[in-house]
Amino acid sequence: MDKPNIIFILTDQQRFDTCGCYGQKLNITPNLDNLAEKGVIFEYAFTNQPVCGPARSILQTGKYATETGCYRNGIALPTESKTIAHYLSENGYNLAYVGKWHLASTLWDSKEDIGLKKDYMKRAVPSELRGGYNDFWRAADLLEFTSHPFEGCIFDENMNKLEFAEYRVDVITNHAIDFLDLCSKKNPFFLYLSYLEPHQQNDLNRFVGPIGSRDKYRNFEVPGDLKGTDGDWNQNYPDYLGCCNSIDSNLNFTQNKFQ
Repeated sequence: MDKPNIIFILTDQQRFDTCGCYGQKLNITPNLDNLAEKGVIFEYAFTNQPVCGPARSILQTGKYATETGCYRNGIALPTESKTIAHYLSENGYNLAYVGKWHLASTLWDSKEDIGLKKDYMKRAVPSELRGGYNDFWRAADLLEFTSHPFEGCIFDENMNKLEFAEYRVDVITNHAIDFLDLCSKKNPFFLYLSYLEPHQQNDLNRFVGPIGSRDKYRNFEVPGDLKGTDGDWNQNYPDYLGCCNSIDSNLNFTQNKFQ
């Protein structure tokens, strides 16, 4: 039996109820809803760790954050960790990682680990800290620190800076498509596509959707857990939905490569 090609797509801070298959009434995720109709959806799904870096370490290794040592943000995945990239590479897969990594920087020293502090938040991630993804790498450790929604940079497998001046979701997808164009039909591939959106832009303290999002999604239905609450969610939610819709539109573009 031929080995299947695998594309793993990860979004950051996306609510389940942004998806039509989970009750969203606006047309935010038509392509994802189509996949859900043809495939499998989960009624109950839980993360083993609610914090970004630790959760990512679990996805890469299949181990609890207490086992990987990445029990909070700012702790690099140990170089001896065996990841899904290592397992698939051993089985003949070409590998690609595109987007946000968040597993390279160690941002403080502990009493046991003096001298391990290394900050790659705005720098290229060296090959030994990429978890085995050394075939095709178009990523940044913290994408929200190397870029803004419409400009910035990521880095390639040779640690070259790749600057961009387009909407970030589109740029990340284009790099993924570049990898798909390079893939040989002889070897199966594994593409890990890790979007930053709909995560907020940290230094702006807000969500930034594609141009026009605020008007396009202004008539949203307020999620139940936000009704009657304070904060700036009311001003941000249309752009948040715009981020989600942008990813869904790009998902369709990715699917078209296989039709």
